Amino acid sequence: MPAAVLGVAAMLAYFALVGVVRDSLVDLTQRKVGKTAADVLPIVLVLPSLGFFLGALLWAERMSKRFALFCPECGTDVSKSTNRVLATRCCSSCEMQIVEGRRTHGADVFERFSQLKQRRFLIYWFWIWPVFGLFVLAYHWFDQTAWANCPQALFIPGLIGTTAAGWAFARTIDMRYLPQLGVSALVFLLGVDAFW
Repeated sequence: MPAAVLGVAAMLAYFALVGVVRDSLVDLTQRKVGKTAADVLPIVLVLPSLGFFLGALLWAERMSKRFALFCPECGTDVSKSTNRVLATRCCSSCEMQIVEGRRTHGADVFERFSQLKQRRFLIYWFWIWPVFGLFVLAYHWFDQTAWANCPQALFIPGLIGTTAAGWAFARTIDMRYLPQLGVSALVFLLGVDAFW
């Protein structure tokens, strides 16, 4: 969580810095290169901000390795599958029993339970933020003065969606989170462009 907060703070600081020089850069680009390049420049200026967030996530992942739990049999890191290890009492890689006590459930039962639980909650929950962000942007495009008092609402849903889906994907490497992550990142970029 501290890494996510640090990444978001770095992104906001970058947006503030780019916001100061954005108009002069767009004018300069329009004079030197042309109107098409000037129209594309605001989106290009937003793209490096994702590096701050992804860098913070990678840093958090690297720091979490200090608290890794390794299987005594095969040496595999089981810290990302602690729920499975506690439910089955076995390593998720070699299937050897590594926790004392009787085996409570098989790996197949746990996998089915986990998939049903995730599908009901997180998979659909992560679609809420990009859909909400698209509604906000659609309303903004319909009425340009709608968010004049709170322009941050244009990019915050995309930011929350990118943070939540990105963290879930980074922790589980579950490909089912990638569509939500991609759409959230796109909504975030569109929101930042509309904010400027």
